[in-house]
Amino acid sequence: MQIDFHDGMTALTGETGAGKSIIIDALGLLVGSRSSIDFIRTGQEQLNVQGLFEVKSSSPLFAILDEYGIAHDDNQIIIKREINRKGRNVCRINNELVKTNVLRQAGRFLVEIHGQNQQQELLNEDNHINILDRFADDKFQNDLLKYQGLFSDYLDKRSRLRTIQKNSQNLVQRIDMLKFQIEEIDSAKLVVGEDDKLEDEKNQLSNFEKISSSLQESYRGLSENNIGVVDALGNVRDQLEDIMDYDNSYKELYDSINGAYYQLQDNAATISDQLDNLDFDENRLDNIQKRLITLDSLKKKYGPTLDEVIDFGEKAHRELSEIDIDDNTEAALEKDIADSQTELINLGKEISKKRHKTATALEKSINHQLKDLYMPNAKFGVSFTSLDESLSVNGIDQIHFDLKTNIGEDFKPLVRVASGGELSRVILAFEAIIAEKMNVETIVFDEIDTGVSGRVAQAIGDKIYKVSQFLQVLCITHLPQVAAMSDLQFEIEKETVKDKTETKVSLLNDLQRIEAISLMLAGTKVTDLTRQHAQELLELAQGEQKRLD
Repeated sequence: MQIDFHDGMTALTGETGAGKSIIIDALGLLVGSRSSIDFIRTGQEQLNVQGLFEVKSSSPLFAILDEYGIAHDDNQIIIKREINRKGRNVCRINNELVKTNVLRQAGRFLVEIHGQNQQQELLNEDNHINILDRFADDKFQNDLLKYQGLFSDYLDKRSRLRTIQKNSQNLVQRIDMLKFQIEEIDSAKLVVGEDDKLEDEKNQLSNFEKISSSLQESYRGLSENNIGVVDALGNVRDQLEDIMDYDNSYKELYDSINGAYYQLQDNAATISDQLDNLDFDENRLDNIQKRLITLDSLKKKYGPTLDEVIDFGEKAHRELSEIDIDDNTEAALEKDIADSQTELINLGKEISKKRHKTATALEKSINHQLKDLYMPNAKFGVSFTSLDESLSVNGIDQIHFDLKTNIGEDFKPLVRVASGGELSRVILAFEAIIAEKMNVETIVFDEIDTGVSGRVAQAIGDKIYKVSQFLQVLCITHLPQVAAMSDLQFEIEKETVKDKTETKVSLLNDLQRIEAISLMLAGTKVTDLTRQHAQELLELAQGEQKRLD
């Protein structure tokens, strides 16, 4: 299918199981999410998904593209991804082949998908510190990046020191093994995709006689004198040429036969060229088979794919460079580790001060948003626990989010007190705050309105619409109030075509929207009263949009 999305807020509606999530899965694949051969339709050998993205000129995405030498003449980015049943995963950005990790780096500036996974993220307290840090200013982000870079080096040094201290006797054996593996892989001079190309060439050479025979027979059938199809068709054409001026139907027959005549002549010439270029090199076939044996051997040891063999060799090179040390390394590492620890603790304290300020501002903003989402008595809080100058990848803080939902109650961990509907509103509160400064083009809300209804549903629709004033928003919803607030509405339906299940996507006009929202309101039986209610809901939504604009 092909879908053209637009600016603003787009609702994706339809029955459960109609295929709405498949569309989101396809978007996820385009921005680097994990692939699976289970995504491929039964009976097909591969899947293809591609997307055209219009990107703001200020997007950090272009720095990523420049880093990897990917051309971008305008603000449009084309991403293609192919996955076949052999496990090959081909990713392209602007027709340049890239690895999945590069696609993932670029994709985080294109699409952000929020759904059940985000609820799980919020329910995991280990993620709370990362969520909080997203709301900090650029100075904080730079300090945190600096800290994390130093922390990564610090862990590497500690790991190397432990390796030296605990495994000194095994290092020599490990180095010998790495050198052997590196020599075996490097000497093969591997090229990405080489095995597939060689298999194709082997098939051509192995079936040379069959190919040659088929081409010769095809050429004879088309062009051999007296019995050739081309000559016979030429005779038919000459006969029709004599009578074509007598009636338009004869002229049409002549034109059709004449076109087929010249097409067959071209085909005969092409087959002749292929026969002339056909060449069998027994030595080449032998060399290909030997090369494939070498590649298969390496894939069994280090694969199972050629890409993984190449990655294995690169990792072996890195590991060897890290453990191939001299006698003074242990003492030097111990001093470096002590210096790094002092620097990290000092920087961690500065980060903690800024994090507390961010938390205070976040609490105020979230509580304001929760009032708009009909949680007037709820209070959101951020709790800090010091790691007592211990070090983690995020500094010296351990945090978790708290929530109290009613007056007179104490703060309790969010993960223990929030219901499904409350979680949806807390997530939406986060999104509404960061929408203005998110470095992303599109945000997808995948049924985040689960567990709410009534006026809360309307409040969620309002909040999503507000987000769409800054970002392109795609929203999968089963709530009529949310669907009515959208600028555009797509209806997703499942249908059977020639014993195959397909998903159909339709952009609804005004009358069709009334019918679709009526179904969302009433279920299976739609009445005139339901339609009036749906029309009223759409009219109220238009008024609400004007108020929010």
